[in-house]
Amino acid sequence: MSLRSDLAWQRFFAACSFLFVASTFVGLELFWPQPPSFDLTADQTAGYYVAHQTGFLVGVVFCSVGMAFLLAWTVQFGVMLRRLDAGSRVVSTVTVVSLAASPVLLSFDLAIFGVAAFRPDTTSPEITRALSDVAWLSSQHIWPMLAAAMALSGLLIVKTQGRPDSLPRWLGYFGLVCAVAEFGQLPIFFVKSGPFAGDGAGAWYLATFTWGPWILGTGWAMVRVLARQSAALDATAAAAAPAEVDAPAEVDA
Repeated sequence: MSLRSDLAWQRFFAACSFLFVASTFVGLELFWPQPPSFDLTADQTAGYYVAHQTGFLVGVVFCSVGMAFLLAWTVQFGVMLRRLDAGSRVVSTVTVVSLAASPVLLSFDLAIFGVAAFRPDTTSPEITRALSDVAWLSSQHIWPMLAAAMALSGLLIVKTQGRPDSLPRWLGYFGLVCAVAEFGQLPIFFVKSGPFAGDGAGAWYLATFTWGPWILGTGWAMVRVLARQSAALDATAAAAAPAEVDAPAEVDA
């Protein structure tokens, strides 16, 4: 594969951040019902899934597609961080592994959501509520790895300013802020209502609406860095072109 073709693929994978956010936003905000109260009885929870069955199932499909884009973007982010990370590159490795866990684990959670919404009218309400609790709470319990990845990448970005392929300083600080916001999900197993319950503003909404902008901002910065690399490659090729044209032709003996 040529360097130009490789850069084109890298730009696409960086842009997968936009595709992930778009697909997930459609699934979560346009179709998917927001988290039900964890204070609901089993019958009320089952009724919630019956009433919103189609929304759950359509949302699962859109979000599952989004996980493929998220994984592709994560690998590309890891490649670009490794270029910045000197020495053993352990920081970039831990960062990308922590990030890659999210789409893998969330894919299993989405499957559980799909099972809960598959036939809630004929499944025992207790089973439906149990599946719902597992899916909602485990989907949020990726926060320690996500916070670690945001913080580590943020520190690495701030530390490597001034390099030709460095990501912007503001992105590093933004990652640190988003990492702190992830701690809002810490109490989800201890409370069933309030701002830090699984459906609360301090847990579900704070984390969701910081994670998405962080991925969008990071993807945008990645695309810009790769665009500069592509422009530099084109400039190098253009500068070499006259030399090739002016080179003397070989003369047959």
